[in-house]
Amino acid sequence: MRIREEGGERLSPISIVTTAPRREVYEDCLRVSGFSEVKWVPLQVSEAGIREFGEDFWADLLANPPLEMLRCRA
Repeated sequence: MRIREEGGERLSPISIVTTAPRREVYEDCLRVSGFSEVKWVPLQVSEAGIREFGEDFWADLLANPPLEMLRCRA
């Protein structure tokens, strides 16, 4: 990302660094809030998705999942 001042002068690039809490933080917060059966659920591709696009299409997503779902009971 490059930022320009109002007059058009180019400024240095900036970096944005983010972090996410550890799984234990989410789990502990949910339990303290009264939730139970806290479970991390990996992404799955439906059979219909595999039929339509083929296994190779999903290989990278499944090998490097961008997220996991979190399931719990109230």
